[in-house]
Amino acid sequence: MPDTASLAQCVAAEAIRATLSRYCRYVDAGDSQNLSALFHADAQYLPMAGRDTYRGPAGVRQFFVDLQGEFIALLNAGGPKPPRLKHHLAMPDIQELKTSSARIETRFSVYSNIGLDHTGYYIDHMSLDDAGNWLFDYREIKLDWINVDSAINALLAD
Repeated sequence: MPDTASLAQCVAAEAIRATLSRYCRYVDAGDSQNLSALFHADAQYLPMAGRDTYRGPAGVRQFFVDLQGEFIALLNAGGPKPPRLKHHLAMPDIQELKTSSARIETRFSVYSNIGLDHTGYYIDHMSLDDAGNWLFDYREIKLDWINVDSAINALLAD
């Protein structure tokens, strides 16, 4: 007979992976409405080093409004065209999985029109909402490599 606790952890791990996958799909599609719904009301979102911390779903949407504005300003100043990105995840390392919370680290690679654009990892704290969905309480993005031709370099130059 299977251990009920082990089955519950497997179900939770799959639900967590689904949320991680949706995050990438929504970022790639520019769907900030569905993306922001993956965050709890008091969540912290730390998108890149040197950036402000954004809070809750409204903060996540604001980050993408700010990012779009930065890319438009760069383009108007003769800078690079905003890239079309495609995120790819490695298998998440679910480091701590409790009944209603988890800590996860996931490596990612991002491709654009130049090929491999940048790599890094996510540090996540997630928990269940009242409807049983795994949502972000905390997401920090750590970049560990950026292609020299990446448009992201222009954003980080500030």
